[in-house]
Amino acid sequence: MKYASIILVHYSLVDDFGGKKERGGNNSRSKMIREVISAINKNTKYPAELIVIDNGGKPDDSDYLLGLARKGIINTYVRNKENMHYAFANNQGARIATGHYLCFMCNDVLVKPGWLSKCVEMLEQNPDKKLTATPFIGSHRQEKYNMQKLGENRLNPLAGSNCMVMDRKTFKDLGDFYVYGNYGNKWYRDKFEKGYTSIAPPEDLAVHLGHRGGLNWRIKVKIVKTLLNKKEINFDETINN
Repeated sequence: MKYASIILVHYSLVDDFGGKKERGGNNSRSKMIREVISAINKNTKYPAELIVIDNGGKPDDSDYLLGLARKGIINTYVRNKENMHYAFANNQGARIATGHYLCFMCNDVLVKPGWLSKCVEMLEQNPDKKLTATPFIGSHRQEKYNMQKLGENRLNPLAGSNCMVMDRKTFKDLGDFYVYGNYGNKWYRDKFEKGYTSIAPPEDLAVHLGHRGGLNWRIKVKIVKTLLNKKEINFDETINN
């Protein structure tokens, strides 16, 4: 039987890097993660495992998440000692995941009933097209993104950065998320250049709670050794090529 792996990345600690506070790393994230997991547990009918990667945030949040793992609500819980970067945590989750479909989700996306079933349905109805699915189109609704339709569903090349569903073949083709400060722009540009776009349902099946106040992926993070190649990466250095 096919099922999905929901990879949920969490971070809620307010750190001071060079006198600047990290956007999104605040107490509201502690509240959000509780609402988000409750909604996933309540509104997900498609068979799925829930994997939570805790990027070394607040101890109270970690205790809460570990408690959910003990109750079986979270299938796999991983806590990193320090903030290893959202992209790194996504890659961690992908290697743990056992599902046919992979869903990469931020800790500020509140899903509605039927969200995952609809995402999988849209992918399975279009096996010949290069698509990743998302339950909603957030900030990228502008006309300049040339939103089109595929049947009743919406197409948008930039949607899905906060919640994206794909099968394993697609993830293998797109490759790991880039682990450096400005990873998003280049990874999504490469995704577009490979011919992929995002498909969303006619009406949003999720809400972005952290819109315009979300995590800042350009923050400075300490040099750490990756678990994959044991090389040191300075996340403050942005790769432009």
